[in-house]
Amino acid sequence: MVTNREPYAHIHTLDGIELTKPSGGVHTLLNIVAKASHGYYVAFGHGSADKEVVDKDDIVKMPPREKLYSLKRVFLSKKELENYYYGFANQMLWPLSHAVFVKPEFNPAWWEGYQKVNQKFAQAILDVLGDRKGFIWVNDYHFSLLPKLLRESGKDLKIGTFWHIPWPTYEIFRVNPWAKEILAGLLGGDFLAFHQGYQVENFLHCIQREIPAKIEFDLSRVTFNDHETRVEALSAGLDYDEILEIRNKTRQSRETFMKNELGFKVEYMAIGVDRMDYTKGLIERLKMVDRFLEKYPQFIEKFVYFGISPFTRLHIPAYRSYSKVIVDLAEKINWKYYRNNWTPIVIKTDSLARDKIIAYYKFANTCLVTALDDGLNLVAKEFVLSCKADKGMLVLSKFTGAAKDLRQAILINPYNIEEGADAIYKALTMTAQEKKQRNQKMREELKRRNIYSWAIEFINKTLYD
Repeated sequence: MVTNREPYAHIHTLDGIELTKPSGGVHTLLNIVAKASHGYYVAFGHGSADKEVVDKDDIVKMPPREKLYSLKRVFLSKKELENYYYGFANQMLWPLSHAVFVKPEFNPAWWEGYQKVNQKFAQAILDVLGDRKGFIWVNDYHFSLLPKLLRESGKDLKIGTFWHIPWPTYEIFRVNPWAKEILAGLLGGDFLAFHQGYQVENFLHCIQREIPAKIEFDLSRVTFNDHETRVEALSAGLDYDEILEIRNKTRQSRETFMKNELGFKVEYMAIGVDRMDYTKGLIERLKMVDRFLEKYPQFIEKFVYFGISPFTRLHIPAYRSYSKVIVDLAEKINWKYYRNNWTPIVIKTDSLARDKIIAYYKFANTCLVTALDDGLNLVAKEFVLSCKADKGMLVLSKFTGAAKDLRQAILINPYNIEEGADAIYKALTMTAQEKKQRNQKMREELKRRNIYSWAIEFINKTLYD
């Protein structure tokens, strides 16, 4: 398993070295797969104490008690991190891949740094394998060159790559000065998966226009440099039972939870859980809340939007400016409606533990997922499993990969503020019976397409198809 973000990090605290675990995201899914595989997990070691707990090969057994797999940490210099992660990955590939009208930056120094870090990860993987055969699961846009680098090692490898973010149309992708190199890198693997079928189509059209490869569209198969790669859609699932177990551990009443967590009680709560990222549609979401209260003033002093929105990638100017706009807009809307110590918007910029987030899902009346473009969106799926079936209802952007699996949600165009405001109203006023029927249908789909069936299918398609 290869990802940029590690599943566990060791950090220095006043009480000594502590272990931290990210609260959500794709790496949560992959950690579950890694525990089941008993293999190696290769990731960037970013914790302040990471180097102090690894062995001479930069490996530490994880999780600490069970010791089910080996975490191989790759340490990067500040310059490597700036060029590879904050530069090429997140100021070029990220905006290029998301149709949100943020211009990517094409910096040759970033490209050079990205290549070097991909080579560094390739060597780390090969060092772990030694002379053994290997199945390598490469994850996401940080490592588009890795499949080709591993293939060129000459070792007996099966390589599967999952690209978790959207893949752009050719008309967008063609502006990338390193388009051919990225496509060739990904075609070094045996299997390449995306969350949705249109992303597969976009990728194949890019191949068709950029490199001399044989494409069999009916079989979703590409042959390039005498190597065959299958390309398919394979939407990721959740650990259905684990989420239900966490949800059921929350024994507090809604009133007690709201008082302890928010410091006040309201009749209706909308939840949002997103990094402060311009792809998440947070500006549009706050405008929807504003318009909702304008159109339906009976909800004033009875409704609150609680946003768990940690700051992210603040080294990047676009993220700093976006975060400021969000904070300023929330303050403006709160001032507009302020009365009797009530404001409609509460934004928490600290990360919360996963069990606490699931408790918020359980007691929320609606979850607002307004992403402008998103490969999947796990928040939407987690909310459907965690909320009370007759109390909660998901409002979901139709531009997320999750919308295909969650068709019983209230689907919206996140650019349509009026539609979003009406969707909030519909979610809050829908009958308990209709909510329960919709949620049960979505839960059946999530149970059927869980994380284990997703992982098994991915592995089988890489190894045997």
